[in-house]
Amino acid sequence: MDRVGRQNTKERLLEAARGLFAERGFHNATVRDIAARANTNLASINYYFRSKDDLYREVLSHSFRKAIDTDDHGDAPAEADSREDRLKGFIRGIIPKSIEDGEGAQHMRLLAWEMLSPTGALDHIEETEIKPHLDRAKEVVRPFLAPDTPAADLAAAALWLVGQCLIFRGLAERVRLGFMPIPTGADHAERLVALVTDLSLRGLVSKSL
Repeated sequence: MDRVGRQNTKERLLEAARGLFAERGFHNATVRDIAARANTNLASINYYFRSKDDLYREVLSHSFRKAIDTDDHGDAPAEADSREDRLKGFIRGIIPKSIEDGEGAQHMRLLAWEMLSPTGALDHIEETEIKPHLDRAKEVVRPFLAPDTPAADLAAAALWLVGQCLIFRGLAERVRLGFMPIPTGADHAERLVALVTDLSLRGLVSKSL
């Protein structure tokens, strides 16, 4: 098998595993079902990921990178930009371009399963995926807070900011099914970015007064 073929097989396995882990959780998704959905054999899982546990950790890592990827946009603000511009750029990096983003809903289901039935996988990706994004959030909110703000308050503000954005990924499926009266489409996503930025600014600026 050539390099392109190997890459396609690995990507199919990741996509199949992400879907099944989101639907059933880690314990109820079997490697046999993952291989079948990816249209490959069981040996491929061992070849590319060594084990079901390693495959699951890779799926979670990829999911976090996609859900909180504040560096994945060409219009990301530079350090010289204002604190307001950096805040908006951060928010734009998390809120999906379309409220119908299927991967966003999958991410929230994966996280929900991990909270309900922990596997310990989050411990493996905390340093590589989660902490760097929270550190970035701290740097975004820091200019709005007093210089002597306690570290615990700074961390809470960073978590609050991320949460304001991630909730829309979790609601994507509800929106698609018509339970939430939020217009869909890329144009609305940008309006949503502006709205969340405005509300966040109101809270952060009032805190700094």
